[in-house]
Amino acid sequence: MTLRVYLWPVCLLAMVLCLCPADADQPVMNEVPRWNGGYGGQIFQEFRWSDDLMRGSTDLSNPDKLRYEEHITSFEGVYTWHKSIRMTAKVPYVNKRRIAVNKDGSSEWQKSNGLDDTKLAIPIRKYRNRRHYSGHVGIVPQVRFGGDSGDAYRISDGSVDYAMGVSFESESAGFKLSVGGTYWWEQESGQDDDWATSVELGYNYHDRGAAAWRMDYVDDGNKYAWFAGGPVLFWNFNDVLLGRIEYKFPFYENVDDSGLARGQVIRLGLGAVF
Repeated sequence: MTLRVYLWPVCLLAMVLCLCPADADQPVMNEVPRWNGGYGGQIFQEFRWSDDLMRGSTDLSNPDKLRYEEHITSFEGVYTWHKSIRMTAKVPYVNKRRIAVNKDGSSEWQKSNGLDDTKLAIPIRKYRNRRHYSGHVGIVPQVRFGGDSGDAYRISDGSVDYAMGVSFESESAGFKLSVGGTYWWEQESGQDDDWATSVELGYNYHDRGAAAWRMDYVDDGNKYAWFAGGPVLFWNFNDVLLGRIEYKFPFYENVDDSGLARGQVIRLGLGAVF
């Protein structure tokens, strides 16, 4: 593999990181389908938790043992009219709880469950196939809506928001580089925009399996900033069924005002494509 093969992906990576933030993962496993008329779906189980109390980026003592736990079940689907254009949908159901302190100083678990915002996207990709590598560059217009917003410990603010994402991928026989980003324009009054970026470098250790290291930066706009990374394992069972496991732990967190940090994340996914 010549230096020239890697030069343009590295330059584009730098441009994306500087100019266009966001997490652009799309079903199925951000891998397939790449053919006309392809369709599929996946289910992800995501677990988040933290007992790190912070003010800004400074750790605070936590005598009340404050903690939050969140379990997200995300149902996601895709249909491709053409390998370069597709439509995706993500419908997450959230169960979450946190330890809250009452006015009398006692503490109790506060719980909430319901639908988070449904996300619809139309990823548009330009594929590039060369002798030693293949890949794509793409844009991802998106909209989110319909989340439950009635509970005091609410899951969504209930607004309809719009986003633009970017995606980039370069893959050789041995290695794969993926970069993504999305910027959300928040329509709820008093809420700031949010955005995220992701970079994933993987190694194809088997014709059906890959291991990767992923880094994410998330700026919620109104709650926290979260920079985290960790290992990813992917396996293609039979060209129809695919699995993915991710674990991420924070390297840097910043909480607006004071509160619990976002903390650690585990994601377990199973998808099928036809």
